[in-house]
Amino acid sequence: MMYKANPINDAVLTISSALQRCTNFNTLKKTHAKIFSYGLQNDTHLLTKLATLYVSFKRVDDASLVFELIANPCSYLWNILIRGYATEGKFSRSLELYSKMIRKGLQPDKFAFPFALKSCAGLSDLEMGKLVHLHSVCCGCGSDVFVNAALVDMYAKCGAVDDARLVFDKMSVRDLVSWTSMISGYAHNGYNSETLGFFGLMHSSGIKPNRVSLLSVLLACGNLGALKKGEWFHSYVIRTGFKCDILVATAVMDMYAKCGGLDLARKLFDETKGKDVVCWSAMISSYGVHGNGRKAIDLFNDMVKTVARPNHVTFTCVLSACSHSGLLEEGKRTTF
Repeated sequence: MMYKANPINDAVLTISSALQRCTNFNTLKKTHAKIFSYGLQNDTHLLTKLATLYVSFKRVDDASLVFELIANPCSYLWNILIRGYATEGKFSRSLELYSKMIRKGLQPDKFAFPFALKSCAGLSDLEMGKLVHLHSVCCGCGSDVFVNAALVDMYAKCGAVDDARLVFDKMSVRDLVSWTSMISGYAHNGYNSETLGFFGLMHSSGIKPNRVSLLSVLLACGNLGALKKGEWFHSYVIRTGFKCDILVATAVMDMYAKCGGLDLARKLFDETKGKDVVCWSAMISSYGVHGNGRKAIDLFNDMVKTVARPNHVTFTCVLSACSHSGLLEEGKRTTF
């Protein structure tokens, strides 16, 4: 029996093969155009592949345009777009799609829930976060490690630290992300003693800290004025290889200044290589807070001779220092 060519089937195979070979955005756009030239703009399978590739190339808005052409998109594509928008920081759009998906009676998968929760955290939308939490439990994802980690992070960033702790305590597996979310949540919501205590629990559990957890405990030490604790964390920073991290070095410096060790802060500042605008501004601010307006201005004058350009935060720090020290004329000269 002889094979009879089917132009439509052949076109679908040709486009499908072309989509598999797409390695960049320009090639994908050309293949997209071919779909229309072949009259295949209603082929759900091809459009789903096309939209998925757009998301993989971080072109989620283009993916959304394709998505709108599909009469009944599958759950997989809804989940892909929810994740795509959340990854690009378009949190409102991600949650709009999530809500629309739920209204249509479709079910998010365990990979979509963490990104919906990420969007809730990004918008500080605790009410929506609780709703997503309920959905995740109803869909059988209540014990999923990644969903729970996202829940801890969402609750902590929305200021609901007690709720974050409840989820954390029920987790059978706790990774660095979950520990860090709790520590950061405690620190940024003013639970300074809890921050230090929780870091101790993480340390005793054998979990190595990352930059975020170290920044959080240094912030807590500074807020508590706990110089001895701060000195221990400084030595810990050195032992764990974070002393070259400019953000961590700046946090150590700021901690010393808040604890009254202004000379220690300046010593560390002078020893820090590759100082950025944040580091310079922090030291200038420290002088201002302690009433050393003249030293703040001198340091600012040193800064303008370097590659680190002052920004609005720097100028605010200098002017505040001048104000606290009654240096009106110096403040005027700084402004101009």
